[in-house]
Amino acid sequence: MTRLIAMTVVVLLVSRSAYAYLDPGTGSMLVQALLAAIALASAAVAAFWTRIAKIFTGRRHPGRPVAGDDPDSRRA
Repeated sequence: MTRLIAMTVVVLLVSRSAYAYLDPGTGSMLVQALLAAIALASAAVAAFWTRIAKIFTGRRHPGRPVAGDDPDSRRA
């Protein structure tokens, strides 16, 4: 692994200028990829929200009330 890192460093230090051209479409493509990644992460969180909530609340069934929260169980 250290050999690979050393070879990469040598190649990067010895390389010449590429004189490459990046057109304006490249920037918009990067922005589009970033927005797609954010949308994907949001969809993943939304899809697994009940599992995520269960981890933090400790409830087995998120739809059911916790013991003592049920108004019918309290009798005056």
